[in-house]
Amino acid sequence: MIKETDPDRFIKITEAAEILGFAHYRSVNQMIERGALVGYRLPHVTRRRVLLSEVLSLKEKAKEMSQAPSQEATRGRGRPRKYA
Repeated sequence: MIKETDPDRFIKITEAAEILGFAHYRSVNQMIERGALVGYRLPHVTRRRVLLSEVLSLKEKAKEMSQAPSQEATRGRGRPRKYA
C-alpha cells in the first residue's frame, strides 16, 4: 500500500487510482480532464502527477457525500461515477 505520510507530495497517476479505488489509471486522467483533479507537469518528468492532499480530500468529500441523506435527482442513463 502507498504511504500517506506527507500529504503535500506529488504522486503518480497510478498511485492516485489505487488510493481512489479505480482499476485503471485512465479514470484519474478523465478526472483531470473534467477538472475534478489538477494534474501537474514537473520538470524532467514526462508524466503528469497529482498532489496526494488533493486526492485524499476528494476521497473524504466522496465519503461525506455517501453518508449524507441522498436526494433523488434525475440522472442520465449509464453507470454513475465514483467521484464527481
